[in-house]
Amino acid sequence: MNSQNFSTPEPTPRGSTSAQELHLELVRHYADVLRMLTERVPAPGLSATPAAAPPVQEAPEAQLEEVPASWEEASGYLHARDFRREEVVHLWLQLCYVLGTHVLVGLAVTIQGYRRIAGVIESTPQDQERMEGFLYDLDARGLSADRGLLCTVPGGVALPNAVRTVWGSRVALQRCLNTTMAEVVNGLGEVDAGRFRHRLQHAWHTCDAAEAQQALEEIARDLDQKNRSVARVLRQHTDQTLTLQQTGMLPQTDRGLRVLSYLNTLMSRVRPVIPAGPVPQRVPRLCAGLLELDASLSL
Repeated sequence: MNSQNFSTPEPTPRGSTSAQELHLELVRHYADVLRMLTERVPAPGLSATPAAAPPVQEAPEAQLEEVPASWEEASGYLHARDFRREEVVHLWLQLCYVLGTHVLVGLAVTIQGYRRIAGVIESTPQDQERMEGFLYDLDARGLSADRGLLCTVPGGVALPNAVRTVWGSRVALQRCLNTTMAEVVNGLGEVDAGRFRHRLQHAWHTCDAAEAQQALEEIARDLDQKNRSVARVLRQHTDQTLTLQQTGMLPQTDRGLRVLSYLNTLMSRVRPVIPAGPVPQRVPRLCAGLLELDASLSL
């Protein structure tokens, strides 16, 4: 997507602002920019089917094998990437299992609509301290939440807590709807799963926050009769599934920003072309593979 296809809001000075002003800032950013990402991030209809990813260039596996230093160079480049000259408005964060290693991957979206691989570190789903270190490093490199930032995260507790610890209320935290959907319906029988899946989709597509919250509470009450544990999961995460409604960013923005399908697809494309190796080489190899995709992400 060419940035000339839409207008870019004038930059505003950074500084301390209220939560309401930050939300308005997010609305201003996303109304003009992130809705234009629809062409590059197809809304997956809240299904588990991965969205289409950009074409992947053939990874030079032989070259990676012949020049091991390039892995470290790729890792060093990626983790020194400077965001101080770019205005990041959205950050996808995903925990993945790649090459036998748990990793945390970040993918940033700038105000111009470009994507940037923000970083990759080894981290288990429970290692909040390591996640916080990753986010503090992003902040130090200029990926700031001072003007408001939408952050899409998977399930779990540690990663959302880490985001809040580092950026506090400056972040509008959106929980992946596909993750929440799976957590709810996987605890039900086949017939009930289909029925509740449809109801959840309808509720999450409702643009009015109050109406959507009421619909989700009605679903939770009905779930109490089927499986109290999944009803509790839904209630626990209701607010974080309605972030775009609560900030007024629906229907202005692409609904696909509430899921991690694009990043999941990106990882599924890079996995087969990254050769396995000793543990210390796994993250550098992954960084090299992701940087092979970087040019296509920036188009």
